[in-house]
Amino acid sequence: MKYIILDTETTGVDEEDRIIQLSYLVTDMDGKILEMYDDLCTAPLETKFESMAIHGITPEMLEGKPACVDTKAFARLNELNVPENILVIQNAEFDEAMLAKEGFTSQMQLIDTYRILRKKYPLNTPHGLQHKRYELGLYKREPEIIEELGVEVRAHDALGDVVVLKLFLDHLLADGQSRDEMMELCSAPIMLDIMTFGKHKGKTFEEIALNDRNSLQYMIDTFDLDGDLRYTMEKIMADTKSQIKITIPFAKYRGETPAEVAEKDPGFLKWIRDKADRISPELKEAVTKALSDIGQ
Repeated sequence: MKYIILDTETTGVDEEDRIIQLSYLVTDMDGKILEMYDDLCTAPLETKFESMAIHGITPEMLEGKPACVDTKAFARLNELNVPENILVIQNAEFDEAMLAKEGFTSQMQLIDTYRILRKKYPLNTPHGLQHKRYELGLYKREPEIIEELGVEVRAHDALGDVVVLKLFLDHLLADGQSRDEMMELCSAPIMLDIMTFGKHKGKTFEEIALNDRNSLQYMIDTFDLDGDLRYTMEKIMADTKSQIKITIPFAKYRGETPAEVAEKDPGFLKWIRDKADRISPELKEAVTKALSDIGQ
């Protein structure tokens, strides 16, 4: 069993973007570094300036480099891709999607440190790796690893982030986080407890679902949510549905239930059912039932 602690740099963050640097460390279960891979590679599109400004990889640095699938790093990653090994990534949803564009699908167990942070340390934000680098003083230990590797590491490129990620994994394990529990958490959608952004930051998802359901429904309908957030919001909305009273949130009947309005103004409910935009599925269901109950 080995850890494969991995990061990529890419041409950008959109659907069409591709990998231009693949880096990872292979360690044993005690954290001893066994192998290192760090390859630049060409992509079928140009690197966007927004990304170049972060990782500093210029077109000149990629001249003559092979495609990602032809690098030594990619070849060895396929050899390591067995269920006994553990892939460690910060925000795996992004990197695994990028690797999938190269034809790689992980068979390894997964520890996604970003997801672990949101579950285990929800109020300790931000959850970005570079923030943790300074907050936890991980940067103080980087030189010893870089010296051991015997390579030059550029700030914010993939290998630099892999060094930080190794130190952060060491920190999580030393802080009492169980390797097996982290792998189990990352094997399925994680039910998060605390909202970590926006006007409801610091509140539980249950509290928001009971007191401001429209906010959660709006995010479900319009935000580009990651898997854990979408799972959490949809599940908490379903779990608390029986505990709340569905009311009309706008116009002259604001605060009244569809059943109350049905007796005096069924036409208004028909308008909501047939023409109103951006109403929640719960409200539409309640309106439809109220109309059905009076034969409309």
